[in-house]
Amino acid sequence: MKEYSKILKQKVKKTSSKVKKSKIVSSSINKIKSIKDSKNIGYLQKGFGYIVAFCRKIYAKTYNLFNVYGTKLGKIGIKAHWISWIGFGIGVFAVNFLALEMYGWALVAILLNRICDGLDGAIARSTKITNFGVFLDATLDYIFYGGVIWGFALANNYNAASACFLMFGFTAAACAMLAYSVIAYKINSDQALNLDNSPFYLGGVAQGSETLVVLILLCLFPGAFVPLAVIFGILSLIKAFSIVVAAYYNFVIMAK
Repeated sequence: MKEYSKILKQKVKKTSSKVKKSKIVSSSINKIKSIKDSKNIGYLQKGFGYIVAFCRKIYAKTYNLFNVYGTKLGKIGIKAHWISWIGFGIGVFAVNFLALEMYGWALVAILLNRICDGLDGAIARSTKITNFGVFLDATLDYIFYGGVIWGFALANNYNAASACFLMFGFTAAACAMLAYSVIAYKINSDQALNLDNSPFYLGGVAQGSETLVVLILLCLFPGAFVPLAVIFGILSLIKAFSIVVAAYYNFVIMAK
């Protein structure tokens, strides 16, 4: 039996050495190396850089546009919290449209809600930013995003499980962010988080513009809700974990 095992091992070694020396393996290795060394990766990186730069330019122009109209509305006496409530009311209609699978009208309501969200901040910056205004804007945003998730779950039972997972990640990120801000305020820390941001914000990975793009894609392609919900749920959980890490660093390590 031992002699048979020795012979078998020798045959395995011979065959493996032949495979390693074969032209097929060597050619595949060369192809992999050539792919790694090719300029295609550089082109992809440049293309991605152009896309990011283009998106930043659009964001800057949109931000400036909101500031212009927000300043005009502030001068005629329009209050920021008025626009916040109007946008929230429109956002509630989006939940109803989603439940009825009227995705076109839901998209219109979502876009109008996001426009109001941009205007109320611009009005506040042109007049006076108040603590209650920041609180109201953040709270209504959280409720709106939660309602959109609920609307997709009502539209199709197939979306229910992934919608629950997304809501789980959403809640985890929101609770972590709010709890962090409470402690930061308590100790008067300058490491406070920006509460008027969506909990989907992830340090450049899933900013507000990307979140809006996903909402638009979900309305245009509702069949893709499951994979997109899973991706954003994971990002939200990563966001929550990153806040926990930041809290430990700022409240424990830096406190020493």
